[in-house]
Amino acid sequence: MDLNLLVDNFALYLLVFARIITLLLVAPFFSSPSIPPLARVVLAFFTTAAVAPGVIGTGTFILPPTGGEYFFLLTGEVMIGLLLGLMLQLLFAAVQTAGQLFSIQMGFGASEVFDPMAEIEIPIMGQFLNLVALYVFIAVGSIQKVFLYGISRSFMALSAPALMARTEFMAEFFIRSLGALFEQALIIAFPMVGTLFLLSVALGLLAKAAPQMNLMMVGFPVQIAVGFLVLFFALPFMIDRIIWLIELNFNDMLRFMDTVWKGAAA
Repeated sequence: MDLNLLVDNFALYLLVFARIITLLLVAPFFSSPSIPPLARVVLAFFTTAAVAPGVIGTGTFILPPTGGEYFFLLTGEVMIGLLLGLMLQLLFAAVQTAGQLFSIQMGFGASEVFDPMAEIEIPIMGQFLNLVALYVFIAVGSIQKVFLYGISRSFMALSAPALMARTEFMAEFFIRSLGALFEQALIIAFPMVGTLFLLSVALGLLAKAAPQMNLMMVGFPVQIAVGFLVLFFALPFMIDRIIWLIELNFNDMLRFMDTVWKGAAA
């Protein structure tokens, strides 16, 4: 690392650092409170040292003449990092929503655990699927993709002025992404929710046929047992779906960058 280059271009390095540190504060795995803040800052610093010379050489960043304009440019870089991190978090939001859906069906809706990544309490099955998604995210090499796509590629395709010029596309993209989130959550949860729904209907019919049976005492253990049995057989298919969602997430990120870049070039 050339310290003279750092001193001469400190304002440009700060812009690059702002985007990277914000992304690491929001992106999956890196945003976990179990990672010390100092380690996250050091990682962002060395990543900036590796990326910034190439970014400065391309002339992507041009320092504005006034401090006020520089502040707005710095704020735009923070927003880009936040935006890219939230795009990656949509995957875990879909998986967590799927877990919440069949937590209610299994009778675990009232049993909640603390999620250390999001720092909120979620149903226990939502936390289970969240951990499965995190392990899959690490296993398929998504950590490297965060640096290759979310950091290196983003500096080639995204800039704060170009992004602000495409606000209509950005709103449309996020509305479509939120719709896809609930769609994928339903697809992941469908084997569990569908089976438990049919079980609830069967228990309701049995209660009508034999009203003397105490189905409140029988129904909950049966629902829990059947839920775990379905989960055991459906988990490999859920993992395949999560892998597909991870690839889709990164492809959407690249498509978003390319669209903004082409719009700015036009």
